[in-house]
Amino acid sequence: MKATFRLVAAVCASIAICNCLAFADEPVSTGAATTQQARPLHRHPTLFGMLQRNNSIRRRVGLFPHRISPTLTAAAQDHANYMARTGQFSHYVNGGPQSRAGKYGFRGGVRENIAMGTRSIDGAFAMWQNSGAHYASIVSGTAEAGFGYAVGPSGQVYWVGMYGTPPAGDVVGETEDAVVAALEEERKAAEKLAAEKTAAEKDPEVKPASATLDPEQKPASEVKPAAATESTVGK
Repeated sequence: MKATFRLVAAVCASIAICNCLAFADEPVSTGAATTQQARPLHRHPTLFGMLQRNNSIRRRVGLFPHRISPTLTAAAQDHANYMARTGQFSHYVNGGPQSRAGKYGFRGGVRENIAMGTRSIDGAFAMWQNSGAHYASIVSGTAEAGFGYAVGPSGQVYWVGMYGTPPAGDVVGETEDAVVAALEEERKAAEKLAAEKTAAEKDPEVKPASATLDPEQKPASEVKPAAATESTVGK
């Protein structure tokens, strides 16, 4: 079956004084963390993969890489979840891009790309690169980006990219290197917990010093997305 693809780009005026990869195994959620060790949303492997793909495009044309913004990521994931849940493929539902960004605390103006009908990060960015308005968002003079993806009940996949520059003094996002370092620390912590658990299983008298969460345990608020399938897209 031939797939039909759809994508839309939007640019919102500022309301502040200033202005390849397939799905990761882990689910995406904007729900509140249920444990201290829950990973921040903007470090989710798929969303971080979107940042890396985005920045590879920017570097090829001599632009500085975007930082990944926790607030823009929350807004992007909010809209991806909404489109997946309702089947409405549009910027101007769910409050609109600027309203969503403000809801999560981002005070600068934003640009937004959305896409559907492809199963991979590379597929989404290929669609955006082949559209002038979407490509303009990727290579814009913005400093930060946030990303979201979600899979609907029918297997339809929705992708969102949001771009903006926070006003001076606002909290800024993380660089790629900072996220890589944080994920490495997470990996080491998981290995330590696993070793402690193994030791405790071998000797019941040994209590893990730092184990508060099984390394494989997922927050209860997270729901694993269904497998994506090729589909025909309608607005």
